Amino acid sequence: MDLFSSLYPFVFCSLASGSSGNSYYVGYGEEGILIDAGISARRIVKALADNGVSIGQVKAVFVTHDHGDHIKGLAVLANKYQLPVMATEACLQGIMRHYLASEINPELLVPISTNQKYLLSGLEISAFKVSHDGAGNVGFHLRNSYASLTLATDLGYINQEAIKFLKKASVIILESNYDEEMLEYGKYPYHLKQRIKGDQGHLSNTDAANFLKSHFHKGIKKVFLCHLSQHNNSPELAHAKAVEALNENGHTLGEFVQVLPRNRPTPLFHL
Repeated sequence: MDLFSSLYPFVFCSLASGSSGNSYYVGYGEEGILIDAGISARRIVKALADNGVSIGQVKAVFVTHDHGDHIKGLAVLANKYQLPVMATEACLQGIMRHYLASEINPELLVPISTNQKYLLSGLEISAFKVSHDGAGNVGFHLRNSYASLTLATDLGYINQEAIKFLKKASVIILESNYDEEMLEYGKYPYHLKQRIKGDQGHLSNTDAANFLKSHFHKGIKKVFLCHLSQHNNSPELAHAKAVEALNENGHTLGEFVQVLPRNRPTPLFHL
């Protein structure tokens, strides 16, 4: 374990990332946590196993908010494997009200607060508020002695709290949900387009790219773009927009930007 930890400060994989389901694994040594469980418990367990991670190595599920694409498999997963579910009090209340997760064992629910540090599996984990239309929405910042990782997904804009934690991270996982033209001329009804574009909606490719252009620094080693819309974006568009923004600032770092696939797991990244 010590050798593994010294060689690889974090391991990370996306199990699914998109508007139809989201789940991520972050590990350190021989343990780790899940962030969100928006696909079936069976898919989560299989995707982890395919990467050589057993569900027994997962010590908790941290939840960003209570929308179905983030909690679909949560109740089955938590109940079957007795996993603590850690989220803000508002998010936990939303989970209990949601038909997809209402059968979760309430004894497994652990309330957390923003800007407090929680120690688990060798990781220091902090939640920070983000602007979205779910209950108790947060992003997460994880760190150990070697590196740090910030996940900010499902946010209508990048508020100052999110900026602070994203700038701290050596690995960024940032929403790049939609391309403006695809959304504008796409088939979604007007009210849904307005919701997506609003301050409590989602982050566009341009929003994500502008953040990277303004705040990229040499301490950032990897950028993952996440939560792409199925109908209003493409991996090629999201990647190109981010790389173009970095190039404008003289950073030829295309290989450091990677788009997470919507419906299939990634391999383990050693970060």
